[in-house]
Amino acid sequence: MNNPIDVAILGGGSTGSSILYQLAKRGITRAVLLEKGSQIAAGQTSRSTALLRCHYSIPTVAKMSWDSYQFFKNDFETEIHTSSGFQKTGLFVCGDAVTEKALGANSQMLREIGIPSEKVDQDHAKKIEPYLNAAIYSLIVFEPESGYAEPSVTASAFANRAMELGSKVMTNTMVQSLKKSASGNGYEISTNNGTVEAKKVIVATGPWSKALFASLGIIVPIKPVRHPVCIFQRPEVYSGNRPLIFDFPREAYYKPEGNRFFYAGSLAAELDQVEINPDNYNESVSFDEVAKFSEEASAAVPIMGTAGVYVRGYTGVYDVTPDQQPIIDEFSDFGYEGLYCLIGLSGHGFKLSPAFGWIMSDFITGENRSGYDRSIFRLSRFKEGKLLSSRYNLSTVG
Repeated sequence: MNNPIDVAILGGGSTGSSILYQLAKRGITRAVLLEKGSQIAAGQTSRSTALLRCHYSIPTVAKMSWDSYQFFKNDFETEIHTSSGFQKTGLFVCGDAVTEKALGANSQMLREIGIPSEKVDQDHAKKIEPYLNAAIYSLIVFEPESGYAEPSVTASAFANRAMELGSKVMTNTMVQSLKKSASGNGYEISTNNGTVEAKKVIVATGPWSKALFASLGIIVPIKPVRHPVCIFQRPEVYSGNRPLIFDFPREAYYKPEGNRFFYAGSLAAELDQVEINPDNYNESVSFDEVAKFSEEASAAVPIMGTAGVYVRGYTGVYDVTPDQQPIIDEFSDFGYEGLYCLIGLSGHGFKLSPAFGWIMSDFITGENRSGYDRSIFRLSRFKEGKLLSSRYNLSTVG
């Protein structure tokens, strides 16, 4: 190869852009990010509800989410020189007889690793949020250090800061094929804008990753699945900054956003059973889905049933793995030295994007500044039967 770049990153969502920035921060600026859309975050990142929460049942992932949350809260504007749209709200995690044992144990685990998580009684919950129907839950946990940010703004900010440091971004660039270079020392990436040559390649292409690896003869156990979201308008009395809500009995979550919006999404595991084509799927929501979200939201926050107004809905795609945790690995064992992946994010991508950037930068540089045990995310865990286990039988909670 004639003067190949050091690193090519495929996929310009929050994961790929975070990796580009973290590499640039470490001085690796002979790097390029390839994004098929007309702008950064043109894919599924733009459809993220962008929750920033730390309620995970795998300690390493919980620590990653906590560190990422702290980055959004304390460091983003200083390092990136712009806002991520970060908003602290707090999070209620609400359980019933089926989930309360797991919820209580998980809250204790989070406290043990330094993440604020407290059981609150119904009266305390009502003081925090008077419109929460606390009486329908047998256990309520409140996690004050939770919130949300703006996904597209965040991803674009990562990419822009990386470019300021010397890295390159190519939008409107569709990867057509990936192969080892003729010399065997690096890779040739064929795109609609010509061939990019790179010593190392990081695949962060979300639900499109399965087909890309299949073209190399590598099977990755990810499944693109459809997840609908409905947006309602809140009444004036329920306006302003309000806590997020995980409603385990109804397998749903609710995100009051801005002054008047109210997002409702699903935590139902059954959604992850139906594989879809990420290039050809139903991007709208059905009448039944709107009705279901409306009924669920009304149970948790009754005023949404009497005074909430449906605005619109849309659908995003998750790239889920069998244990709903990411695959972070390098493919020397398959004959592809210098080929890396960070895929199968299973709905966790945005909130963990800072940690993903740290981990992959460690991988590329041979360091371990982050301190995380990334081996738990290896691809071989599925064949080894060492899947990461969640306390919950729910989608995306982890």
